Amino acid sequence: MGKRKMVENNIEDKKDDTRSYFTWNLEMERVLADVMRDQRNLGRKGDGNWKAVAYNTAAHVLSNRFKVQLIGDNVKNRIKLWRTWYGIVSDILSQSGFDWDDTKYMITVEDENAWNEYVKSHEEARRFRFKVIPNWDDIVDLCAKDRATETGAENALDDDDIMNKEENEGEDSHCVNIDLEEPNSATKKGFAQARVERKKGYFLNERSG
Repeated sequence: MGKRKMVENNIEDKKDDTRSYFTWNLEMERVLADVMRDQRNLGRKGDGNWKAVAYNTAAHVLSNRFKVQLIGDNVKNRIKLWRTWYGIVSDILSQSGFDWDDTKYMITVEDENAWNEYVKSHEEARRFRFKVIPNWDDIVDLCAKDRATETGAENALDDDDIMNKEENEGEDSHCVNIDLEEPNSATKKGFAQARVERKKGYFLNERSG
């Protein structure tokens, strides 16, 4: 009986974990940005902090629009990730020799030596060398003020954990890969689509005896 209860608890823990993360595609992110702008206009954002009703409203709209199940934490985590991206990329663009390509939606580097020197002291920037961010304008619109006022700041390590978790899930999802680019990946050729079937279910290994 005790063993069965332990297995059931493990299942519930995994379900709770998967509810905290969600694989996004570009269309969903566009809609999310529009909804958050509406929420901002309704006064549901203070000095860098969104009210819970803003996250929940966005989750409701997206769930109905795309026939998926989102909760406020999914939206909150995505906005948190956007803030991290904005902070890293805006710092890159503030350096001489680095610019933004509005056509390819990625940074450009005039001098690779300068880039290599920069990432020595900014390791978190390395993954953005060939990273495509097609919704960069939306991210700037929704996150730039937070950065300017130095409010609503999030822990960078927590954001990185969210990024890694959502990227790993993206490998098993049917989505447009807008956040899986790495410097040595095929994404150097541009914005690609990946269509695979998400595997459902959980595999529980029980110890014998």
